[in-house]
Amino acid sequence: MFPEERRKEIVTLLMANQSISVKELCDTLNASEATIRRDLTLLEQEGKIERTHGGAMISSSINVTEEPSFFQKESRYHDEKLRIAERAFDLIKENDSVVLDSGTTTLELAGLIGESTIPLVVVTNSTMAAHLIAKNEKVELYTVGGKVRLNTLATVGNLAIDSLRRFNVNKAFIGSNGITIESGLTTPDLAEADVKRVMMNMASEVTVLVDHSKFNKVALCEAGPISKIDRIITDTGLEQYILDQYLRYDIDVIRV
Repeated sequence: MFPEERRKEIVTLLMANQSISVKELCDTLNASEATIRRDLTLLEQEGKIERTHGGAMISSSINVTEEPSFFQKESRYHDEKLRIAERAFDLIKENDSVVLDSGTTTLELAGLIGESTIPLVVVTNSTMAAHLIAKNEKVELYTVGGKVRLNTLATVGNLAIDSLRRFNVNKAFIGSNGITIESGLTTPDLAEADVKRVMMNMASEVTVLVDHSKFNKVALCEAGPISKIDRIITDTGLEQYILDQYLRYDIDVIRV
């Protein structure tokens, strides 16, 4: 087993058991105590685990199971989200076709599109984003139907997914509740995760918009692996050692 695979398995075991001893890890992974202790040291430095006497436990910051409301999330790191959205807007060119999901940072991007006069085709499942984008008369705007989640005011479910699969776009701009190398993008709601996954698959280029607080956090449902991501735009609060992990996977990481 390669070291990276072994460390991923350690995190998986801790997610399932919350805590585990070094001896149990040695027996399960068929590795020496010295190897396991080196792995635990690295994972602790990455913020994924917390060392305990004789073992480790999952970091208190890595398992996101509860989802705050859209309006609670909107007020967090607002200045950082606006800077991220402004940098994302710079990537959009005239006559691009883009898809936006229902994140709070993508909502900031929707506002910038709506305030501009750039001609675009935009697809979104966010009722709030659609309202903002519609202010730009040069946008050909498509909203997808489905059940509206009151927590995010986004459409989800089979109707939304069936609608999205009828489109191919140049660029996707996706938010996330959590992002890690092992689990990729994650969100607390399965229906939201399904929509994000389809959006990532329908785009030629995927840009993830997340502030630094979303890194090394894992929510309940996986939305897509990091192999689907071309670019991440985040803020300067992201620590260098975390950034370096993503650069090793040829993902362009922009801090603003």
